[in-house]
Amino acid sequence: MSKQQPWHEDALHLVRTLKSGGVIVSATDTVWGLACDATSPEAVARMAAIKGRPMEQSFLALVADEGQMERLLPHLPEAAWELMEQSDRPVTVVGQVAAGHRLAPGMVRADGSLGVRCVSEPYMQFIIRGLGRPLASTSANVSGAPTPTALTEVSAEVLHAVDATGAWEPQHAARPSWMVRFDEAGRFSVLRP
Repeated sequence: MSKQQPWHEDALHLVRTLKSGGVIVSATDTVWGLACDATSPEAVARMAAIKGRPMEQSFLALVADEGQMERLLPHLPEAAWELMEQSDRPVTVVGQVAAGHRLAPGMVRADGSLGVRCVSEPYMQFIIRGLGRPLASTSANVSGAPTPTALTEVSAEVLHAVDATGAWEPQHAARPSWMVRFDEAGRFSVLRP
C-alpha cells in the first residue's frame, strides 16, 4: 500500500464539506481561494454572498484533468491546449461552455463563456476528484480587498463565513493565474497577465 500524502486527512475533510453543500477556504494551485461545488446553486449563491459580489460576475471552474476541461469547454482550439501545456504558470482559459452543462447559476457568463483552469497540484486534484464535479472558485477575499497569498492573509470575516478551512499550504509561488480568451480562429487575448 502506498504512503498517504501529508495533506490526505485535510483534503478528505474538505471533500466531505463540499459534498454536503459547503463552502471552503483552501490553498489552490495559485492563491488562497473560496470554493464550492460548481453544480450546486445554493453553494454558489452562498459563495457569492461571502465574496460580496453579484452573481452576474461569475466564478471560474477548477478541474482535475483534461477530460473534465474538455467536457466543460469542448470547442477549445489546439492553441489553447498548447498554451496550457507550455506555460510556466497556471492558465485559466475562457471559452464557450458545453451545451447541456449542469453548472449552477453564477458560473456561466451571459455570453455563454466560462473560465476554467485545469490544476496540476495533487492536493487540489484530490479534492476535485473526491467531489466528482468541478469546483467553483474565486480568491478568498471580500471583493475589493487584497488577494490572499497565505492563510494568514485571509480575513476573519471570510474565515468565519465558510464551513471548513484547509490547513495545507503547498510550496509554490502564490500568484493569480494567467487568464486568456480564445476566439474561433484560435487567436487569444490576455484578460489577466
